[in-house]
Amino acid sequence: MNRTGLFIALGAAALFTLIYALFPQLDLAAARLFYDPATKTFPASFNRTLEFLRQAAMVIAWLFAAPAIVAFFVKLIWPHRPLLISGRKMVFILFTIAMSAGILTNAIFKQNWGRPRPAATADFNGRWEFKPWWDSSGACPRNCSFFSGEAATAFWTYAPASLAPATIRPVAYVAATAFGTATGLLRMMFGGHYLSDVIVAGIVAFLVIWLTHGLLFRWGATRFSDENIDRWLGDKLIAGRAGMKNLQTRFAGDLALPHDGGLPRTFWWLVAMLAGLTAFRIVGLKVSVVDLFYDEAQYWAWAQAPAFGYFSKPPLLAWVIAATTKVCGDGEACIRAASPVFYLATALVSYAIALRLYGARTAFWTGLCIALGTGVVFSSRIISTDVPLLLCFAVALLAYVRLLDERDWRWAAVLGMALGFGMLAKYAMAYFVFGAALAAFVDPRARDLLRHRLWWIAMAIAGLLLLPNLIWVAIHDFATLRHTQDNITGGRSIGFNPLNAVGFLVAQFAVCGPVIFAVFLMTFVRPIRDRLQPADRIMIAFAVPPLAIVAFNGIFNHANANWAAPAAISMTVVAVAILVRQDASRWLRVTVAIGLVAQIVLPVADAFADRISLKFLAKPDVYARTIGWRALSESIASVSLANGAKAIVADQRDIVASLIYYTRKFGLPILSWRTSRAFNHQFDIDRPLTPASPEPLLYVSGCPLPSRLAGHFTAVEPLPAIAAPAGRRSSRTVFAFKLSGSRGNDAPIGPCVP
Repeated sequence: MNRTGLFIALGAAALFTLIYALFPQLDLAAARLFYDPATKTFPASFNRTLEFLRQAAMVIAWLFAAPAIVAFFVKLIWPHRPLLISGRKMVFILFTIAMSAGILTNAIFKQNWGRPRPAATADFNGRWEFKPWWDSSGACPRNCSFFSGEAATAFWTYAPASLAPATIRPVAYVAATAFGTATGLLRMMFGGHYLSDVIVAGIVAFLVIWLTHGLLFRWGATRFSDENIDRWLGDKLIAGRAGMKNLQTRFAGDLALPHDGGLPRTFWWLVAMLAGLTAFRIVGLKVSVVDLFYDEAQYWAWAQAPAFGYFSKPPLLAWVIAATTKVCGDGEACIRAASPVFYLATALVSYAIALRLYGARTAFWTGLCIALGTGVVFSSRIISTDVPLLLCFAVALLAYVRLLDERDWRWAAVLGMALGFGMLAKYAMAYFVFGAALAAFVDPRARDLLRHRLWWIAMAIAGLLLLPNLIWVAIHDFATLRHTQDNITGGRSIGFNPLNAVGFLVAQFAVCGPVIFAVFLMTFVRPIRDRLQPADRIMIAFAVPPLAIVAFNGIFNHANANWAAPAAISMTVVAVAILVRQDASRWLRVTVAIGLVAQIVLPVADAFADRISLKFLAKPDVYARTIGWRALSESIASVSLANGAKAIVADQRDIVASLIYYTRKFGLPILSWRTSRAFNHQFDIDRPLTPASPEPLLYVSGCPLPSRLAGHFTAVEPLPAIAAPAGRRSSRTVFAFKLSGSRGNDAPIGPCVP
């Protein structure tokens, strides 16, 4: 890492700039070497041996970094011990791989430089225009081509090569160059990067390494000595541990304070923690590459025409999405942004419930355990009806708890509004009424409240808020209620399978958290049940009905794990209260730790969802259900435009919903072709295919048979199937037909039967 190396790197950069200024099409010429025009693919991308070599290259690179990573974590655990390797070497390795293989490539350039990858450009059967390396205005939205992250990781091996003994250092540099070149060549063979992406990756990696090496080993050799780095790191870690102990002592004092009507200091600590958690979740949504699931796309489509009801759900979620997209646009992250914000509010309301019933310490842990419950961590990455439902349920429970102690009409109004808006979120809000009825059996105050006029005033307010939705449902032939019934029964006749109920209850360990649900189940054991407080019994009363009703339904029909989600609010409050009383804070820390691990792993996985494939699973692409909807929809739109279609029609809700969202920029009407006389979803009502629909039509379906179309159109032209990757090893395919000459027959499309 001397001046000669720098001059070589700068000379290579100058030569590269000159050549590509004169011949920008060199990238296309190099990419064509690996492209097969007959199959319109990059054949190497299907070669398992080459794929293995690609993955092995990354493993090899990170193995070179492993000693520094291990040394750093050992120092974290035992700060008094000397570093296992030289301090400067550890910092050199960790900083250079973080910069060249992570921050500069994946975090900065690839997310903001819109150059499409070769396989995504029109020259290679893609949908976007080719852009030279210096042009960042391409159509690629994220995880783009410039520059190659894997090539930069491979070229990063210049760093360990520079630390090799002087006698073999030249050989190590040659090996690192060959390794980086081979890895970059693999990326080109797969259609993942252009030649310029690989060259820039090598130059950038070398310059980062050269500058860092000079700072640590030449210019700042005295200041950044091994001893100074070891001592500084040890001192900081020891001081950090002392600070954490002081913080824990202050927390213990704050949490032990009785509630005197004011807000404890730990409330502000909780607010700060939840604010940071919410910000992290919003950033996770921004970097996520997960497409909108078709349910999410459906909710967005509803939000474009706010109404008092929709075919399968009440309207509140559509209203929420309409509000958020007015603020920050129609991107996936904005559509989902309400989830982390609503869960922040849910955690704070749960804090207020626990504070009222149990005091500051239980309230603090309740807020954390709600926010980091495994089900909430998972749900905060998507937008669903459970998100506003849980907030409404928590607000209603807080108002109910306040009404138990004070008959205040203001809390009755809050209860009524929470119940009404909760029903507008999801009809599962009705569980609250069952919980209040059960609470009346175990607590005299609850019985008195049910007889008080304020309770019935709250019910009246809820009914008034729900009334417009009920009118909408009645006008539309009670479609929502019929759909809810079909959803509960699964569209099947009643059977008998107790294992469904068992599976549902087991799933609650994942939904509510293993510790929380285990402690809740223990409340039904006699020794613990005999020591329960009145507040415990009320909280249990609100948790039991959702669990019991859904489990009972599961015996005869089926039961989804999230159907009893409202039970998590009161269940967490009572479980935390019991653990606090038993001074079992270690289990509370375990709960928070599990949530934190999930909170870190899931957003990171979302950012690389299109690359995750676990070979040992029956379905290796774990994100296959939510990846590929954008690519499929845009491919369908391209085929439609190429064939002069004036509208696109599909007979599947998932395809219709995805097309409406992901083809909105094309301006093509999206229509739904019913598969039965009755409406099957909202799009059958709002976007039906009729004899007056514009022609020609592009019809896409999972059925390849053109024969069933002849009774509806005089001209039926089969087109090539349209496919899009749903991961590394899976794809999503539809069959396409160009239709014209409507016979005026608006009957449903027939079944896919030869």
